[in-house]
Amino acid sequence: MNYRKGVIKLKDTKLIKGTLITLIAAASFGAAAPVAKLLFSMGVTPYFMLAIRFLIASTLLWGYIFVKRKEINFRLEKEQLLVMFLIGGLIYFLTTSLYFNAIKYIPVSLHVMIFYTYPFMVNLFALIVLKEKMSIKQIVALFVAFGGILLILTDLNSDIKMIGIVLSILAAIFNGTYVLALGLKKIKNVNSVVTAAYTNTFSALTFIAYCLAIGETNLNIDLIVWQGIVFIALVPTVIAIIALSEGIKMIGAAKASIISTFEPIEGVILSIIILGEQLVINQIFGVVFVILAIVVINLDDRKTKLVVNK
Repeated sequence: MNYRKGVIKLKDTKLIKGTLITLIAAASFGAAAPVAKLLFSMGVTPYFMLAIRFLIASTLLWGYIFVKRKEINFRLEKEQLLVMFLIGGLIYFLTTSLYFNAIKYIPVSLHVMIFYTYPFMVNLFALIVLKEKMSIKQIVALFVAFGGILLILTDLNSDIKMIGIVLSILAAIFNGTYVLALGLKKIKNVNSVVTAAYTNTFSALTFIAYCLAIGETNLNIDLIVWQGIVFIALVPTVIAIIALSEGIKMIGAAKASIISTFEPIEGVILSIIILGEQLVINQIFGVVFVILAIVVINLDDRKTKLVVNK
């Protein structure tokens, strides 16, 4: 009897700890867009910020892997390395470029709600291209999310440019592609932190090459901007990736995906606190609809893989 109580208590402790760690990951991921928009207002460009972000993040992730080298197998076959290059150097390059360029034109609160509909992009792809069936829950969630987005798009002021909405939708589409790519047989079983290290490394190389090509290599920026870039590299990247990886180990991907719904919620909250953005009542209802839809799709979705790199 005491043994059973001990096992239950251990499981409860693991669940609580795993939940808290996953919440830390979600909170860390959610801080990226509001802080980035603040940095853009200080003169740094998205491409330069991302080049430095991924350079710092990949260095720290490889340092973490080196410390844990007895537990983490980081060696890949040539074909796996090629897949990682395509995912990091192309798909993730496009995803993050679109993601952070979108917030130059539209409020972060609007952007994160559009972007976090990417699970529906994955399901639509599976329906249209792979000819897979959607459950009733998934169909209902899709319509609820669409209705929520329509509510969020109402009462937009004249300063909002359509290009921002288009970029945000494209970012969601490419992130859905990124999620599907992570499910490829060649890399499906690769440790998530190792996947993040490789994709961050290849993304860093691509962004550095792009910055050199277009002449965005100005290192003479204010100290506070450097601190902001380091924050984005450390908190919404390295800490978030490692914390989510550990959280999934403790509570499983299903529970972690639901807890990760806190990411867009926090993005909206921080955009209101840090950037002074405002939502009218119907937009608040729209946010609630999108969040509910994401929860439902995560509960029912068995095709997508929880992303540990954003």
